[in-house]
Amino acid sequence: MKKYLIVGASGFVGSNIFKILPSKIDLTIITSKKNKILKLLEKKNFSNILIKNYYYISKKNKKILENYDIIINSTGAYPKNKNNKKLIFLNYKLPKLLYDLSSGNTYKKFININTMLRNRKKTYVKFKHKLSDYLKKKNKGSTHVIDLHISHLYGDPNHDKEFISDVINKIVKKKKILKVTKGLQKRDFLHILDFQNFFIKVLKFRPKKKYTRFEIGNYESHSIKSIILFLKKITFSDIDIKFGEIKYKKNEEFLMKCNIKTLTNTIKWKPKIDIFTGIKTLLKNINDKNY
Repeated sequence: MKKYLIVGASGFVGSNIFKILPSKIDLTIITSKKNKILKLLEKKNFSNILIKNYYYISKKNKKILENYDIIINSTGAYPKNKNNKKLIFLNYKLPKLLYDLSSGNTYKKFININTMLRNRKKTYVKFKHKLSDYLKKKNKGSTHVIDLHISHLYGDPNHDKEFISDVINKIVKKKKILKVTKGLQKRDFLHILDFQNFFIKVLKFRPKKKYTRFEIGNYESHSIKSIILFLKKITFSDIDIKFGEIKYKKNEEFLMKCNIKTLTNTIKWKPKIDIFTGIKTLLKNINDKNY
């Protein structure tokens, strides 16, 4: 039976990876949010399950960590309350330590979740990519790194803090005014179901190289403004959208688009859900959830 370890299973990306993991595995979950994990486990059974906190990733457990077949790092912290220590710990120090301690002489996969954002002036982006730089450079033991640079994920009605879900909820709750930026930022939006289908292939993929990098998206870009206007149109909403009322964030990135060529001759996969179909499905799911 294969041994899996996942860090960050309570977050948006991690919880959706959790849902599609094989049932017949020995699974260890590293988390600081045990209650959220217990809720996830109500809908998913595994052969063996172990829930541990971050202290499990320590030198005293090196031999235990070396025995895992697949390690998934989906942990991360976004810049809330300017807590840079937490950002650096979760996005860099913790997964770096996990990689170092788990690397041994037996074949294993270390699957890392990174971002398609590129501006390293942002602390979050800087340390996400610093980890990827480290993983690419080290090539330790028999560990094979699969580094997933993912675009903007959407489509899970249970995660209402995601941008598209947030806008839908404000429209559904009949907010009178929506204050946003000018909305000129372009993003590559990928539906969570497409991402899950890709990740299933990643779990089966046996890379020959010690480091493999994939850019995962829908491979087309849409502006924030166009998405908001589309939502207003299909909901027949009279919400007053005030574009430009909110200033762009410092070091804002205006173009995100993944390169499908990173998948060439490796994993045969293409996204199936276009952004407009995906938004309509998400809207229906949120309405069903609320009513």
